[in-house]
Amino acid sequence: MIARKSAFIIASHLLSGIIGFVGLKFVALYMEPWEYGVVGFAYGFVSLFSFFRDIGFNSAHIKRVSEGKNLATCIGTFAAIKTVLTGILASSVFIFIAIWKYVIGRGFESPLHEQVVYLMLAYYVLNSLTQIIISTFNAKKEIAKSEIPLFFYNLIRISATIVVAYNGMGVLALAYTYVLGEIFYFTLSYLFFRKYPVGKPSKDYIKNYISFAFPMAIASISSLIMSNIDKVTIQLFWSSQQVGEYWAVYNLSQFLILFSQAVGTLLFPTISEHFTKNNIAAIRDITLKAERYLSMIIFPIIILMVVLAYPIIIILLSAKYEPALPVLQIVPFFILFVVMLDPYEKQLAGMNMPQLVRNRIVIMMIINVILNLLLVPKDIQSIGLYNLPGLGATGAAIGTVVSYFVALIYTRYTAFKIAKIKGTRSIILHCIAAVVMGVIIYYLTDYMRYITITRWYHLVLVSLFGFAIYYGILYFLREFKKEDYNFFLDTINIKKMLSYIRSEIRKK
Repeated sequence: MIARKSAFIIASHLLSGIIGFVGLKFVALYMEPWEYGVVGFAYGFVSLFSFFRDIGFNSAHIKRVSEGKNLATCIGTFAAIKTVLTGILASSVFIFIAIWKYVIGRGFESPLHEQVVYLMLAYYVLNSLTQIIISTFNAKKEIAKSEIPLFFYNLIRISATIVVAYNGMGVLALAYTYVLGEIFYFTLSYLFFRKYPVGKPSKDYIKNYISFAFPMAIASISSLIMSNIDKVTIQLFWSSQQVGEYWAVYNLSQFLILFSQAVGTLLFPTISEHFTKNNIAAIRDITLKAERYLSMIIFPIIILMVVLAYPIIIILLSAKYEPALPVLQIVPFFILFVVMLDPYEKQLAGMNMPQLVRNRIVIMMIINVILNLLLVPKDIQSIGLYNLPGLGATGAAIGTVVSYFVALIYTRYTAFKIAKIKGTRSIILHCIAAVVMGVIIYYLTDYMRYITITRWYHLVLVSLFGFAIYYGILYFLREFKKEDYNFFLDTINIKKMLSYIRSEIRKK
């Protein structure tokens, strides 16, 4: 059932990703990169403060509910905590802007930047309240209830984005699409949630949540800084134009994280359940299986994105985003490292070791911030740094990839020390098959130009050809077997998938 629920998440996110590509294409065609960059900056700016809305309590809620504690009390306690945290988030943004403008005497690049920041704040406030509901669904492993509202959020937001871009309605209207989508997200989530029991907050439960959340608080802060420092740094030392180019290309590859998110959403509460029963063997087994299948799926996609980076940008975006080509040739590797470390991170968190997850993210954040400051700007006059590489968006991409690679090494080493999991050797075979496939595709499309890619369906056909080569090599190496084929077929069985969705939606 974990595989089928994971497949449902992947299918939902893939469909959302396709819709998102359409919306991104309209933005690329009918809006300027600087306009998209303003929204990207505002999104990243508010994100730097959004750690206040979580600081580890989402994970604490999933952990405690999956352990079988009283659901009504858990929900009431979590809702009270999240409401207070959301208020702190909003207040912090307003206070910082006031200090920045009236005490320090600085401001934003334009009044438009500030207006969009306030809209992004409204989006984050609504999203924080929605997470009370979604985290409960995830804790109960009720994936259909969490994914259906998310899909409609994307559908509504992207549909509105297309209308805004096509009619040239501008930056503010584009920012409003996030708020509109989040209103639908909260409303639909609440419809599924309204019959759940909500009890009074408990002091004992609050202490229980804090005991798990506090080690994760630094992790949440570090993760948000690391995830958004790139966009803010590029805006600070370059321009909205380059932020827009970077964010568009980044979003093209970020959807691939859905594979690890899909499995991770279910791994965390499942491992938590096994840990309460002291079933370490089951934890090892599920971690290794998740790693093998994620690796088998993600390697060919990453290599294809790198090899076909130029036609991907030109076809899925537009020639205006060609300056960001080096970013798309680098960023996918960070996705690869995310997917490879995620099963082990969920294992550590599920085994009640959030401090190790915290350490991993803090290390990443420090490395990423340092590399952003060294690689992105040409100089930082305020601290006397001159003649820096000045790589801009490319430097931000390098910083992200390097920090995640270090995180992968740390997480795998820690998992080995704790649970004696060496990992699966299948990853080596997947890497070899993907590289061979990539060399063949590069030779045919770029070096010898036997195949020309000018339309989206050319891109699809070449990608399918690449997958055929990749899985053919794995079959030859006896890594892709009949049982794997049957497993994938059963996982994506439409009839069984619909049966699962109906049963969950009807469940009281």
